[in-house]
Amino acid sequence: MVKKLFSILFILLFQFGYSQTKLVIVDGLTKEPLPYTTIQSINKKEGFITNENGFILLNLSPTDTIHISYVGYKSINYVVGNITNDKIELFKETGSTLPDVIVKKYTPIGKPIRLGFHNLKMSWRMKGGLNRNKKYTGQEITTLVEFPNENDKYKLLKVILPTNKIEKNDPLRLHIYSINENGEPFEELLINDVVIDKGSSLFNNIEVDVSNQNIVLNSKGVFVGIQWVGYFDGEVKNTTDVSFTQEINKVNTYVTSVRYFNKTWFNKGIVNLENKSPSNLKVGLVLQKMK
Repeated sequence: MVKKLFSILFILLFQFGYSQTKLVIVDGLTKEPLPYTTIQSINKKEGFITNENGFILLNLSPTDTIHISYVGYKSINYVVGNITNDKIELFKETGSTLPDVIVKKYTPIGKPIRLGFHNLKMSWRMKGGLNRNKKYTGQEITTLVEFPNENDKYKLLKVILPTNKIEKNDPLRLHIYSINENGEPFEELLINDVVIDKGSSLFNNIEVDVSNQNIVLNSKGVFVGIQWVGYFDGEVKNTTDVSFTQEINKVNTYVTSVRYFNKTWFNKGIVNLENKSPSNLKVGLVLQKMK
Protein backbone atom coordinates (compact mmCIF):
# COMPACT_ATOMS: atom_id res chain seq x y z
CA MET A 1 0.00 0.00 0.00
CA VAL A 2 2.80 2.40 0.96
CA LYS A 3 4.64 1.54 -2.25
CA LYS A 4 1.53 2.24 -4.31
CA LEU A 5 0.99 5.60 -2.60
CA PHE A 6 4.64 6.50 -3.21
CA SER A 7 4.25 5.68 -6.92
CA ILE A 8 1.14 7.84 -7.19
CA LEU A 9 2.89 10.70 -5.39
CA PHE A 10 5.89 10.40 -7.72
CA ILE A 11 3.66 10.59 -10.79
CA LEU A 12 1.82 13.62 -9.42
CA LEU A 13 5.08 15.41 -8.65
CA PHE A 14 6.41 14.64 -12.13
CA GLN A 15 3.25 15.95 -13.75
CA PHE A 16 3.36 19.05 -11.56
CA GLY A 17 6.96 19.77 -12.51
CA TYR A 18 6.65 18.99 -16.21
CA SER A 19 3.80 19.47 -18.63
CA GLN A 20 3.22 18.80 -22.29
CA THR A 21 3.02 21.98 -24.33
CA LYS A 22 1.67 21.87 -27.88
CA LEU A 23 3.05 24.57 -30.16
CA VAL A 24 2.80 25.55 -33.80
CA ILE A 25 5.29 28.14 -35.05
CA VAL A 26 3.89 30.36 -37.81
CA ASP A 27 4.79 33.40 -39.90
CA GLY A 28 3.43 36.48 -38.14
CA LEU A 29 2.00 37.96 -41.35
CA THR A 30 0.93 35.05 -43.53
CA LYS A 31 0.08 32.73 -40.59
CA GLU A 32 1.69 29.91 -42.58
CA PRO A 33 3.56 27.30 -40.50
CA LEU A 34 7.35 27.51 -40.39
CA PRO A 35 8.69 23.97 -40.92
CA TYR A 36 11.67 22.68 -38.94
CA THR A 37 11.86 25.65 -36.56
CA THR A 38 14.61 25.43 -33.94
CA ILE A 39 13.51 25.52 -30.28
CA GLN A 40 16.14 25.51 -27.54
CA SER A 41 15.58 25.01 -23.82
CA ILE A 42 17.94 27.44 -22.09
CA ASN A 43 17.48 25.78 -18.69
CA LYS A 44 17.93 22.16 -19.79
CA LYS A 45 20.39 22.95 -22.60
CA GLU A 46 18.44 20.81 -25.03
CA GLY A 47 17.45 21.51 -28.61
CA PHE A 48 14.37 20.52 -30.58
CA ILE A 49 13.12 20.84 -34.16
CA THR A 50 9.46 21.23 -35.11
CA ASN A 51 8.04 18.96 -37.81
CA GLU A 52 7.29 19.91 -41.42
CA ASN A 53 4.07 21.59 -40.25
CA GLY A 54 5.79 23.73 -37.62
CA PHE A 55 4.33 21.56 -34.82
CA ILE A 56 6.05 20.28 -31.71
CA LEU A 57 5.03 18.71 -28.40
CA LEU A 58 7.38 19.85 -25.63
CA ASN A 59 7.71 18.17 -22.25
CA LEU A 60 9.27 20.94 -20.17
CA SER A 61 8.87 22.60 -16.79
CA PRO A 62 6.67 25.74 -16.70
CA THR A 63 9.75 27.62 -15.44
CA ASP A 64 11.88 26.68 -18.45
CA THR A 65 12.74 29.38 -20.96
CA ILE A 66 12.75 28.45 -24.64
CA HIS A 67 14.54 30.25 -27.45
CA ILE A 68 12.77 30.04 -30.83
CA SER A 69 14.71 30.80 -34.02
CA TYR A 70 14.24 30.48 -37.76
CA VAL A 71 16.50 31.62 -40.60
CA GLY A 72 15.53 35.13 -41.73
CA TYR A 73 13.24 35.76 -38.73
CA LYS A 74 13.69 37.56 -35.42
CA SER A 75 14.37 35.13 -32.59
CA ILE A 76 12.19 35.21 -29.50
CA ASN A 77 12.28 33.87 -25.91
CA TYR A 78 9.31 32.48 -23.96
CA VAL A 79 8.86 31.17 -20.44
CA VAL A 80 6.91 27.93 -20.94
CA GLY A 81 4.41 28.68 -18.16
CA ASN A 82 3.57 32.05 -19.74
CA ILE A 83 2.57 30.59 -23.11
CA THR A 84 -1.19 31.10 -23.47
CA ASN A 85 -1.60 30.43 -27.19
CA ASP A 86 -0.64 27.25 -29.03
CA LYS A 87 0.42 29.36 -32.04
CA ILE A 88 3.58 31.44 -31.74
CA GLU A 89 4.26 34.02 -34.42
CA LEU A 90 7.70 34.94 -35.76
CA PHE A 91 8.38 38.03 -37.86
CA LYS A 92 11.00 38.50 -40.57
CA GLU A 93 14.12 40.54 -40.02
CA THR A 94 13.77 44.03 -41.51
CA GLY A 95 17.33 44.18 -42.82
CA SER A 96 20.79 42.73 -42.60
CA THR A 97 23.26 44.00 -40.00
CA LEU A 98 26.23 42.17 -41.50
CA PRO A 99 29.01 44.64 -42.36
CA ASP A 100 30.50 42.54 -45.18
CA VAL A 101 27.29 41.85 -47.07
CA ILE A 102 26.58 44.26 -49.91
CA VAL A 103 22.94 44.55 -50.96
CA LYS A 104 23.04 46.55 -54.19
CA LYS A 105 23.38 45.79 -57.88
CA TYR A 106 26.72 45.00 -59.46
CA THR A 107 27.86 44.09 -62.96
CA PRO A 108 29.01 40.48 -63.56
CA ILE A 109 32.59 39.91 -64.72
CA GLY A 110 33.24 36.84 -66.84
CA LYS A 111 31.66 33.43 -66.44
CA PRO A 112 30.56 31.84 -63.14
CA ILE A 113 33.29 30.09 -61.16
CA ARG A 114 32.86 26.61 -59.67
CA LEU A 115 35.05 25.82 -56.68
CA GLY A 116 35.14 23.83 -53.48
CA PHE A 117 35.59 20.19 -52.59
CA HIS A 118 32.71 18.57 -54.47
CA ASN A 119 34.98 17.23 -57.24
CA LEU A 120 37.42 15.52 -54.88
CA LYS A 121 37.27 11.78 -54.37
CA MET A 122 34.94 10.52 -51.69
CA SER A 123 36.89 9.03 -48.80
CA TRP A 124 33.90 7.91 -46.77
CA ARG A 125 30.24 8.61 -46.12
CA MET A 126 28.57 9.47 -42.85
CA LYS A 127 24.88 8.71 -42.56
CA GLY A 128 22.67 11.36 -41.02
CA GLY A 129 24.96 13.29 -38.70
CA LEU A 130 27.21 12.27 -35.85
CA ASN A 131 24.46 10.65 -33.82
CA ARG A 132 21.28 9.81 -35.70
CA ASN A 133 18.55 9.55 -33.16
CA LYS A 134 15.67 11.79 -32.11
CA LYS A 135 17.64 13.35 -29.26
CA TYR A 136 20.31 14.67 -31.62
CA THR A 137 18.08 16.00 -34.39
CA GLY A 138 19.44 19.35 -35.49
CA GLN A 139 23.14 18.54 -35.64
CA GLU A 140 25.08 20.60 -38.15
CA ILE A 141 28.36 20.32 -40.03
CA THR A 142 29.96 23.27 -41.82
CA THR A 143 33.08 23.63 -43.97
CA LEU A 144 35.04 26.68 -45.11
CA VAL A 145 35.14 27.22 -48.88
CA GLU A 146 37.74 29.84 -49.80
CA PHE A 147 37.27 32.41 -52.58
CA PRO A 148 39.89 32.87 -55.35
CA ASN A 149 40.73 36.41 -54.18
CA GLU A 150 39.48 37.89 -50.92
CA ASN A 151 39.77 41.43 -52.31
CA ASP A 152 37.33 40.79 -55.16
CA LYS A 153 33.55 40.84 -54.84
CA TYR A 154 31.62 37.64 -55.51
CA LYS A 155 27.94 36.82 -55.64
CA LEU A 156 26.89 33.37 -54.40
CA LEU A 157 24.87 31.66 -57.13
CA LYS A 158 24.65 28.02 -56.05
CA VAL A 159 25.70 25.68 -53.27
CA ILE A 160 26.74 22.15 -54.23
CA LEU A 161 25.81 19.62 -51.55
CA PRO A 162 27.67 16.31 -51.17
CA THR A 163 24.85 13.77 -51.08
CA ASN A 164 23.37 11.32 -53.55
CA LYS A 165 20.03 11.13 -51.79
CA ILE A 166 17.84 13.03 -49.34
CA GLU A 167 15.21 10.93 -47.61
CA LYS A 168 11.74 12.44 -47.37
CA ASN A 169 11.69 12.12 -43.60
CA ASP A 170 15.25 13.36 -43.13
CA PRO A 171 15.69 16.66 -45.04
CA LEU A 172 18.67 18.99 -44.82
CA ARG A 173 18.72 22.70 -43.98
CA LEU A 174 21.32 24.85 -45.70
CA HIS A 175 23.40 27.43 -43.81
CA ILE A 176 25.95 29.94 -45.09
CA TYR A 177 28.13 31.79 -42.57
CA SER A 178 30.61 34.63 -42.64
CA ILE A 179 34.03 34.16 -41.00
CA ASN A 180 35.01 35.68 -37.66
CA GLU A 181 38.46 37.01 -36.74
CA ASN A 182 39.48 33.54 -35.51
CA GLY A 183 38.61 31.91 -38.82
CA GLU A 184 35.47 30.23 -37.44
CA PRO A 185 31.83 30.27 -38.63
CA PHE A 186 30.17 33.53 -37.55
CA GLU A 187 26.87 35.12 -38.72
CA GLU A 188 24.22 33.59 -40.96
CA LEU A 189 24.27 35.12 -44.45
CA LEU A 190 21.03 33.61 -45.76
CA ILE A 191 18.04 35.93 -45.53
CA ASN A 192 15.51 33.18 -46.26
CA ASP A 193 15.33 29.61 -45.02
CA VAL A 194 16.47 26.85 -47.39
CA VAL A 195 15.39 23.26 -46.64
CA ILE A 196 16.09 20.53 -49.19
CA ASP A 197 13.82 17.50 -49.39
CA LYS A 198 14.18 15.87 -52.82
CA GLY A 199 13.21 12.32 -51.95
CA SER A 200 15.34 9.20 -52.35
CA SER A 201 15.42 9.03 -56.16
CA LEU A 202 17.98 11.83 -56.59
CA PHE A 203 21.56 10.98 -57.54
CA ASN A 204 24.88 12.87 -57.72
CA ASN A 205 25.57 16.23 -56.07
CA ILE A 206 22.63 18.53 -55.40
CA GLU A 207 22.96 22.11 -56.66
CA VAL A 208 20.88 24.58 -54.64
CA ASP A 209 20.19 27.98 -56.23
CA VAL A 210 20.79 30.80 -53.72
CA SER A 211 21.14 33.64 -56.24
CA ASN A 212 17.87 35.22 -55.06
CA GLN A 213 19.39 35.68 -51.58
CA ASN A 214 21.59 38.44 -53.07
CA ILE A 215 24.71 37.53 -51.12
CA VAL A 216 27.55 39.65 -52.57
CA LEU A 217 30.72 40.06 -50.52
CA ASN A 218 34.46 40.36 -50.56
CA SER A 219 35.90 37.94 -48.06
CA LYS A 220 38.34 35.09 -47.61
CA GLY A 221 35.37 32.80 -48.20
CA VAL A 222 32.25 31.47 -46.50
CA PHE A 223 31.31 28.51 -44.36
CA VAL A 224 28.72 26.24 -45.97
CA GLY A 225 26.75 24.14 -43.49
CA ILE A 226 24.18 21.37 -43.65
CA GLN A 227 21.87 20.51 -40.78
CA TRP A 228 19.73 17.43 -40.29
CA VAL A 229 16.22 18.61 -39.35
CA GLY A 230 14.14 15.46 -39.85
CA TYR A 231 13.32 12.85 -37.22
CA PHE A 232 15.29 9.63 -37.14
CA ASP A 233 12.91 6.65 -36.76
CA GLY A 234 15.48 4.09 -35.68
CA GLU A 235 16.18 2.53 -39.08
CA VAL A 236 19.46 3.25 -40.85
CA LYS A 237 17.81 3.07 -44.27
CA ASN A 238 15.77 6.17 -43.42
CA THR A 239 18.69 8.55 -42.98
CA THR A 240 20.24 11.02 -45.40
CA ASP A 241 23.98 10.55 -45.84
CA VAL A 242 26.70 12.94 -47.01
CA SER A 243 30.25 12.64 -48.33
CA PHE A 244 33.61 13.63 -46.87
CA THR A 245 37.09 13.84 -48.33
CA GLN A 246 40.61 13.45 -46.95
CA GLU A 247 42.27 15.17 -49.92
CA ILE A 248 42.65 18.51 -48.11
CA ASN A 249 45.78 19.10 -46.05
CA LYS A 250 44.09 21.46 -43.59
CA VAL A 251 40.95 20.84 -41.56
CA ASN A 252 38.16 23.26 -42.51
CA THR A 253 35.18 21.56 -40.88
CA TYR A 254 33.27 22.40 -37.69
CA VAL A 255 30.36 20.72 -35.90
CA THR A 256 27.59 21.99 -33.64
CA SER A 257 24.17 21.01 -32.31
CA VAL A 258 20.88 22.68 -31.38
CA ARG A 259 21.75 21.82 -27.77
CA TYR A 260 24.13 24.79 -27.80
CA PHE A 261 22.13 27.98 -27.33
CA ASN A 262 24.86 30.32 -28.60
CA LYS A 263 25.69 28.00 -31.53
CA THR A 264 29.00 26.90 -30.07
CA TRP A 265 31.14 25.05 -32.58
CA PHE A 266 32.28 22.32 -30.26
CA ASN A 267 34.60 20.44 -32.59
CA LYS A 268 36.93 21.34 -35.41
CA GLY A 269 37.26 18.64 -37.99
CA ILE A 270 35.64 15.29 -38.64
CA VAL A 271 37.84 12.29 -38.00
CA ASN A 272 37.70 9.05 -39.95
CA LEU A 273 37.56 6.47 -37.19
CA GLU A 274 39.46 3.93 -39.27
CA ASN A 275 42.76 5.76 -39.56
CA LYS A 276 42.26 8.86 -37.37
CA SER A 277 42.99 11.26 -40.24
CA PRO A 278 40.97 14.49 -40.62
CA SER A 279 38.18 14.70 -43.19
CA ASN A 280 36.28 17.62 -44.69
CA LEU A 281 32.74 17.98 -45.98
CA LYS A 282 32.61 17.80 -49.80
CA VAL A 283 30.70 21.04 -50.39
CA GLY A 284 31.17 23.37 -53.35
CA LEU A 285 30.07 26.79 -54.60
CA VAL A 286 29.20 28.50 -57.86
CA LEU A 287 30.30 32.17 -57.71
CA GLN A 288 29.97 35.15 -60.01
CA LYS A 289 32.69 37.79 -59.86
CA MET A 290 31.17 41.29 -59.70
CA LYS A 291 32.23 44.89 -60.15
